[in-house]
Amino acid sequence: MAQIQLLIADDQVVTRSGLMAMTREAPGLDVAGVAQDAAGVVTAVDREDPDIVLLNLRKLTGDSFRRLVQLIGAHASIIVLCCHDSVVTLQDALRAKVAGFMDLEILQEDFASVITLVSRGCAVYLLPRDRLSDISTEYPTSSTSVAISSLTSRENDVLLLLAAGMTNKQIGSTLHIAENTVKKHVHRAMIKLSASNRVEAALLVSQHGTKR
Repeated sequence: MAQIQLLIADDQVVTRSGLMAMTREAPGLDVAGVAQDAAGVVTAVDREDPDIVLLNLRKLTGDSFRRLVQLIGAHASIIVLCCHDSVVTLQDALRAKVAGFMDLEILQEDFASVITLVSRGCAVYLLPRDRLSDISTEYPTSSTSVAISSLTSRENDVLLLLAAGMTNKQIGSTLHIAENTVKKHVHRAMIKLSASNRVEAALLVSQHGTKR
């Protein structure tokens, strides 16, 4: 089976070295290249043709982040790495529709799992729950609660599993329904929640909970 090729883009030597070590120790992952600034990322993506870019450039502003995503997003999936001094917010990343979000403090086994899911075309985020309080939401709690209350029981079940990072296939297996049926439930739930993608729907669930 072909290795998943990663480009590690981080502006701190220590973090780059740590990510490289984690990547090389994880089965199925390989380091295609490294970069320490936006220009280096663009050059490396063109030269190395990675499958996934792990992006943690702390000095990127919202505008420069979006421009960088536009330049490389058509060539590789992007996972934003979050840390305490990151300037790019989760809302910036959601608007740019990147493939994933991970906190730098996650365990190595979760690191590999998220990358594998993203390589399969899934959108995945993984953040400690206490970090979610740092996210400024554009959705008023009252309107979000109304939207969540409009979900059917099955849509509610699907979103709970979606928030846990499951793929459509895994959700279908857990709920004993077809994968296409899962997709329909996700699509309808996204419409009700006014969510533009699976990650945003999962974020709303994590912030506000599902209906009781």
